[in-house]
Amino acid sequence: MLSTKKTILFAAASVIALTGAQAAAQESRSVDVITVTAQKREQGIQDVPVAVTAYNEDLLQNSGVRDLKDLMIISPGLNVTSTTNDFVTTARIRGIGTVGDNPGLESSVGIVIDGVPRARNGVAFNDLGEMERIEVLRGPQGTLFGANTTAGIINVVTKRPEFEFDYNGELTYMGGDATGWGAAAGITGPLSDRIAGRLYAASRSHDGYQTAETFGGPRTETEDRTQNFFTLRGQVLFDFSDQANLLLTADYTERDEDCCGAPSIVSGPTAGAINFLVPGARPMAGSEDPFSGLVQSNRDTGQEITDQGFSAELNLNFESFDVTAILSDRDYELRSGQDTDFTGADIVFRDIDNNRFEFGNTTFELRVSGSTENFEWMVGSYYSNENLVREDAIQMGAHFSTYLGLLGGSPTLVTDLANGLGGFLIPGYVPLAAGTGVPLGGGNPVGDTFTQDGDSLSFFTHNTWHLTDATDLTFGLRHTRTEKTAHFDFGESYAPACDVWETVFGDALDFSTPFAQAVLGFFPPGSDTFGAYTCLPFARDVFARIDNTQTLEENEFSGLLSLSHRFSDDLLMYGTYSRGYKAGGFNLDRFDQAGSDAVDFTSVLANPNTYPARFDPETVDSFEIGIKTEWANDTVLANFYLFQSDFDTYQLNTFNGIAFFVTSIDGASTQGAEMELLWLPEAMPGLTMQGGLTYANATYDTFAPTGTPEVDVLSGQNFSLAPEWYASASATYNGTFGDNMTWLAHLSARYLSEHNTGSDLDIEKMQDAYTVFNGRIGIGAADETWSLELWGRNLTDEGYIQVGFDGPFQPGSFNASTGQARSWGLTLRARR
Repeated sequence: MLSTKKTILFAAASVIALTGAQAAAQESRSVDVITVTAQKREQGIQDVPVAVTAYNEDLLQNSGVRDLKDLMIISPGLNVTSTTNDFVTTARIRGIGTVGDNPGLESSVGIVIDGVPRARNGVAFNDLGEMERIEVLRGPQGTLFGANTTAGIINVVTKRPEFEFDYNGELTYMGGDATGWGAAAGITGPLSDRIAGRLYAASRSHDGYQTAETFGGPRTETEDRTQNFFTLRGQVLFDFSDQANLLLTADYTERDEDCCGAPSIVSGPTAGAINFLVPGARPMAGSEDPFSGLVQSNRDTGQEITDQGFSAELNLNFESFDVTAILSDRDYELRSGQDTDFTGADIVFRDIDNNRFEFGNTTFELRVSGSTENFEWMVGSYYSNENLVREDAIQMGAHFSTYLGLLGGSPTLVTDLANGLGGFLIPGYVPLAAGTGVPLGGGNPVGDTFTQDGDSLSFFTHNTWHLTDATDLTFGLRHTRTEKTAHFDFGESYAPACDVWETVFGDALDFSTPFAQAVLGFFPPGSDTFGAYTCLPFARDVFARIDNTQTLEENEFSGLLSLSHRFSDDLLMYGTYSRGYKAGGFNLDRFDQAGSDAVDFTSVLANPNTYPARFDPETVDSFEIGIKTEWANDTVLANFYLFQSDFDTYQLNTFNGIAFFVTSIDGASTQGAEMELLWLPEAMPGLTMQGGLTYANATYDTFAPTGTPEVDVLSGQNFSLAPEWYASASATYNGTFGDNMTWLAHLSARYLSEHNTGSDLDIEKMQDAYTVFNGRIGIGAADETWSLELWGRNLTDEGYIQVGFDGPFQPGSFNASTGQARSWGLTLRARR
C-alpha cells in the first residue's frame, strides 16, 4: 500500500489538476473548441447540460489507453474490474454497475462504439483501434441511448476514412515480468473522388503476469494472464454528395490466451484438507501473498475469443431536417477453461470444450432531427434483437469426494454415508468403492445449455426549446418494449454418491418430510447438511427433470427534463431530472436459492416453468445540478456537479461460496459531487494539465431481514466496488529541442479510497486506499514522421485487489482477482 506521504502528495497534485478533457487542438489552446456528441448531435462540451468528459487522441495515447479498462487511469468516477476471464468485465460509474457475471444480467453502464451499442460490457473490451475521442457521460442516459444505461455511457468515436492519403505504424516491446511484442498499422486515403477507405490491423502478445503452479496438472501451461490477439478493422466511406454519405465498417478480433487464476487472500480451515491432498496446493493461513505473481492452478484457464461485426451508417441532410440510420450485426464467442476451486488440488473445474458463451446482436436505429429559430428537435426509433447461448459444465475432479469427506472428518465419509443409506433403503444396492463417490469428470460433464432470445423496440424524442437567448429547456421521452424468451436445457449429472441421496429422499431432496426425518434419525447429526454438500447444484439429477421455457414482457418509460441558463459566455448552470431503466431477465444458471428463498424443487418438479429464474427490471430516478465555467481567456475549464440517484429493485448477483444467485434489493442510491478541471497555461504553451475528483456515496437502503446472510448483510451498507473517493490527474508537456526535434513527458495518476471488493461485503475482501501511476517520455521529429517513447504502467508496482470472492466450496477461505503489476515498454511510431 502507498505511504501516507505519497497519498498526500497525490492529493495535493489533484487539487492543482482535477479531471477533465484534453483540448481538441493544441494550436488553439482553448477549452472552448472541445466537441462532443453526448446528445447525438455535435455540440461544444460546455454547452451540453450533461456531466460529460471527453478524452482526445493525444491524451488517450499518452495515457496508454488501448481498451476501456485502461480508461480508468484518467477518468474519475469510473471503475472497471475483471475476474475469471475477459468477458467477466464490468464498468461502474459513480459506484453503480452490474454486480455479477451472469450473462442474463444486462449492463448498467452502456458502451457505444461508433454509434453501435454493445449489449454487454464484456463483449466491448477489445483493442479500440485508431481513436478520435472517448466521451464518458455520467448519470442515466436512457432517453437517447436506451435501456441499460442507468449509470451512464462510455461513447467511443474512432477515426473515419479520409480523402487525404496517410499511413502510420507502431512497434512495441514490453519488458518486466510479462515480456512481449506488439505491432499495429493503419492506412487511409481516397479510393476515388467520392470514396475513401481506412484499414487498421494490430497484433499483440505477452507472457503471463502470473505464474501457475500446476502440481502435476493435467495443466501444462505455467503462464497465466497472457495476451495473444489479432484484430482487423476496415471502413469504406461513400461521400455521394454534400448531402449524403454512407459509412460501412467491418471488424474481426481473435484471441487465444490463458486467463485467469486467482490467488488466495485468506486461507481458512479448509486449507488443511486441500494440503493433505496436495501439499502446497493452497497457501496456509499466514503465508498468503496475493501479489507475489504466483497462482495455484492444476487445470487449464485457456480462453478463445472471436468477436466480429458489421455496421452501416447512412447520413442524409435535407434543407429542413437530417436523417441518420445505423444498422449493425455482431457476433461474439468465448470458450474458456477454469480451475474452479482456484487451488492445486483437483476438486472442481470447467473444461474449455464444455464451457461456451455465444452472443449475437442485430440493431437498427433511425433518427430524424431538425431545428428552427428557437427549437431543436429529434425523434427516433431503435430496435435490437439478441441471441444468447451459454453452455456450462462444472465437473468434479479426482479429489472431490475425498476432499468433501475430509471436511466431515474422514476421507471416505462421502461413500460411507452413501453406502449406509443405500444399503439400508435401496434393494439390491451395490456399494460404492471406498473413497470414490464421484468419478473424474463427474458432476455435469455433458453440460447445460441456456438460450435466450430477446427483442427490444423503442421510440424516443429529445428536444431543446430556447426560451430566451440564454435559457434552454431540454426534454425527452422514450418508451421501450422488451420481450425475452429463455430456454433451460439441463444436462444429466453424473455423481453416484448424490444419486443415492436423491434415490432415498427424492429428486427434490426435501429433508423436512416425516420420512426423511425418520431416516436421518439413524445417522449422525448434520448428515442432511452433508448430503446437501454431496449434492451441490452441478451434481443433482433434479435439474435434468425441469427443462423449461420462460418468457417476459416489459413496457417502460424513461426520459429527462432539464433547465439550463447561460449567465455569460463563460458560465452555464443547469438542473436535470432523468429516469433510467435496466431490463429484467433470467438467471441463466443452476441454482438452489432464488433471492432470500431456497428453491422449492417439489413445486418446480410439478411445474418446471415455475423454476424461479426471472428477476425484475431496475429503474432509477436521478437529479443533477451542474455548473460549467471557463476562465483565463478560455484556457481553464472548471466544472462542478451535484447528483442524487435513487434505484428501485436494484439487481444483484452474488456468490455464496457454492453457487451464484440473483436477487433484487428493494432500494439503493448514489449521491455525491464531482469537479473537473482542464488547464492550458498561456505562459507554457506545451503544458496541458487535467484531472478530476469524485465523491460518491453508493448505498443499499435499509431493509427488513430476509433470512439470507449474503443479502441481509447489505442492508444500509455501501455498495461493493464503490469507493467513496476517486481522483485522477495527468500532466503532459510537449517541448522542442534542436532544429526539428520534439520531446514529450507525461504522468497520469489515479487514486481510489478504501472499498469492499466482494458482493457480500465480507471484511476479508476490503481493499485499502491506493494510487496507481502511469508515465511516458519520448522524443520525435517535429513533422511527426517518427517518435520513440519509453512508457511504464503502475510505476510503483502497487498491489491491489480488483474483486474478492469466497473460495469455492472452501468455507472461510477467500480468493481475489488482482490488478496488473508494473510493466514497461518501448514504442516506435512512424507515419507519413
